[in-house]
Amino acid sequence: MMQLSVAQRSECGGRERNEDWVGFCANDTRGCFVLADGAGGCGGGAIASRVVVKEVLSHFSEAPEVNQSAISEIIPAARTALTNARERYPRLSQMDTTLAVLMLDTQQALAYWSSLGDSRIYLFRHGRAHALTSDHSVLQSMIDAGLISSSMRGNKKRAVLYAAVGSGDIPERAVCKKPLALKSGDIFLLCSDGFWEGVCEEAMETVLQQAISPQHWINDMVYQLPNPEADDQDNFSAMAIWVGDREETTRIIVKKTPARPARQ
Repeated sequence: MMQLSVAQRSECGGRERNEDWVGFCANDTRGCFVLADGAGGCGGGAIASRVVVKEVLSHFSEAPEVNQSAISEIIPAARTALTNARERYPRLSQMDTTLAVLMLDTQQALAYWSSLGDSRIYLFRHGRAHALTSDHSVLQSMIDAGLISSSMRGNKKRAVLYAAVGSGDIPERAVCKKPLALKSGDIFLLCSDGFWEGVCEEAMETVLQQAISPQHWINDMVYQLPNPEADDQDNFSAMAIWVGDREETTRIIVKKTPARPARQ
């Protein structure tokens, strides 16, 4: 049976408070890993992210199932928790948050995921980064439609989201349509936009080649941020999950690996 190694880090950056929240719940064979980035502009982002993460983990701990039905229930459960929090804090009735959830079953060797907003989930296989999620931002949708040619990183408009936990309908690709078959040596990374904005996929891969543990990998990626304490540095958070034993196939890029889809 494949073992799981987990590390996480969440920092304020240049902000006065940290509105990101991360956490996980796992037993010997199953785990649920969650990251949320509270919407700072609406007020109450820290409350929204905390409430949603705790609800998702509580939901999983009460029924630790890892399947398509379980991952499909996550977003409705998170939205109910956020609605209840908004009612408890009337002055924060517009508070909202992104959400990224990864569920693993090492006995069945399967992974499921869901996301809302621009917090991302990556799979690293043979040292190469593959995006499992797609940002629910107006800019990303325009890029996907071929309407504009732009880069997500460094573009001030990229933070305009059309979907988050408190928004309306669940957008397409918010929930995986089928599970991923796990392989020993797979690595997953959940991260907020404050993290991936400053650490590109190539840098993630390069640092991974020298990493000896999930925590070492995350800490070295933080060093890639131009200035983690600069005034314009957003909160940044990341969680790394390593599956199975530490293997060379995980950390060394294989030349025959197909090129990953470009992320802007």
